Amino acid sequence: MDLSGRWEFSFDRTLNGQLAPTTVPSELIIIQLDPEHFVGRYVFPGDDPSHFQGTLYTSPRGTLFSIRQVNEKTGYHALYVGKVESPTSLSGIFTDIAGPAGDVRLRKIP
Repeated sequence: MDLSGRWEFSFDRTLNGQLAPTTVPSELIIIQLDPEHFVGRYVFPGDDPSHFQGTLYTSPRGTLFSIRQVNEKTGYHALYVGKVESPTSLSGIFTDIAGPAGDVRLRKIP
């Protein structure tokens, strides 16, 4: 499965037991390095220097992903894990050092 391309990246934080949507979806560009590893960078917001490293875990029952986000400028770190729903859709959960955890979705931009 090749995830290379542009992806809309959005998430909701769990605040007081409720999911609170983020304001504007971000956009990532993902480059598949081999069948199990990929890297990514933000396209939007363009001023965020975060880099992403991901791994795919495939079994006969499906494919899981993990993505680590690091912004060395601000010290921000996040971990996203979930299921590959299709070659154009990923969804799961995340945790970071900025606040409560939540849900994450990635949708490939055609």
